[in-house]
Amino acid sequence: MKKENLLVFDIDGTLLDSENVHQTGFVNALRTIGVEFVNTDWESYTHLTDSFIAKENYERDVNRGFSKQLLQQFEAEFLKEIKECRITQIAGANTFLQEIITQTNYAVCFATGSMLLPAEFKLNRAGIVYDRPLLEASNRFFTREEIVNSAIAKAKNYFNTTNFQRIISLGDGIWDVKTANNLGIEFIGIGAENQEKLEAHGATNHFVNFLVFDRNLL
Repeated sequence: MKKENLLVFDIDGTLLDSENVHQTGFVNALRTIGVEFVNTDWESYTHLTDSFIAKENYERDVNRGFSKQLLQQFEAEFLKEIKECRITQIAGANTFLQEIITQTNYAVCFATGSMLLPAEFKLNRAGIVYDRPLLEASNRFFTREEIVNSAIAKAKNYFNTTNFQRIISLGDGIWDVKTANNLGIEFIGIGAENQEKLEAHGATNHFVNFLVFDRNLL
């Protein structure tokens, strides 16, 4: 089936019930590379991505530049921190995803503020089936807008199209709806945590999980 439209999925909190695992692993990984104090007021950051927050904390606390090599070391330590963790999907996530792929004219891609290797591990651990070329993470980008734009570009290349008629972002965080607004794309909220905050930032549709998702919106 020709893919005329696109769904852009966030991962942590949207497809996966993994935010606590992610945040704990993130903080512990920063400490292994020398950061003693980590600012965990996530909404205080200019960009809510692993690469940007790691850089901000390292340069403030250690008072040295955050190199590409150090980012790779941080990613490896992060992966070690979550290797033994139990990670589950948001109810109905993989079934919804596979039905969208096989039964509709919507393509899919994945845009996460996580580092790539931890993101792949979490998806695999939770049983989410995805195509790696459609996943963009924060290894190469500091901003959510860059990550989403890159994921969209990957989807255009993967599905051999120059344009999607509709692009809808699915996410659980304020940063997700802000990014969608900044890029001029539609947004649907997912998850049980941030409904009021998402609505305050303009989200008009929200579902606690994929079992109750209204497909008439697509």
